[in-house]
Amino acid sequence: MSTGEHRPDPGDPRPGIREQHPAPPPPRSHAEGRPAADPGPPRPERQGPGRYEASAGGQGEAAPVPPPTGAAAGRRAVPGDVDVVWRRIAQYLIDSVISGIGIALAYAVFIPLAPTPGGAEGSLAQPWLATLAYTVFTVLAVAIFLAYWVLVPIMSAKGQTLGMMLMGIRIVRGDGGRVSAARHLVRVLLFIVDGILSGLVGLLVILGSDRNQRVGDMVADTLVVRDRG
Repeated sequence: MSTGEHRPDPGDPRPGIREQHPAPPPPRSHAEGRPAADPGPPRPERQGPGRYEASAGGQGEAAPVPPPTGAAAGRRAVPGDVDVVWRRIAQYLIDSVISGIGIALAYAVFIPLAPTPGGAEGSLAQPWLATLAYTVFTVLAVAIFLAYWVLVPIMSAKGQTLGMMLMGIRIVRGDGGRVSAARHLVRVLLFIVDGILSGLVGLLVILGSDRNQRVGDMVADTLVVRDRG
């Protein structure tokens, strides 16, 4: 009885119809079986000395820029307008004349007390009086100089000499604070250096410095700035 199902003959040399099965997948390695690790946010790329920026594949957020180093870090802020070189020159001339008037008066009072040379050899008739007169004059000249250049700025409300008041400038500390008596004294004593060649050395130092300071200003950490009122 035929059921309609075809069964291959074992003696038939032609292959029969076989059921096709998909090939098994190749075995995966141990590493392939692990889930992929999260790479995390993109690392910043270095764009130059001391500067970093996020990579192009990031979220568009730049990494913070480190603070400046080297010469940029050493540059200090200026607490005022120090571009007053020509005002300082005029102020120096004015103050020199004012302080010189007091010294000239002391000279006129004490030096005539020194006796004129006498005798055939030009010896002084009273040498002790001449020595005393010159000594008193020297002490007074130094006292007048220091009183004007140190005490007047200390007593002034803004740390100014008369010449500074006329030229609209004043002395401040490097951080903008009021200058102490010790700092005033230091900057005035260093006139010995700045005053070489009639002040030419001090002028060249001012023109060559970042904050227009002479040697006395650098040592005392002071600045001469424009007086804004």
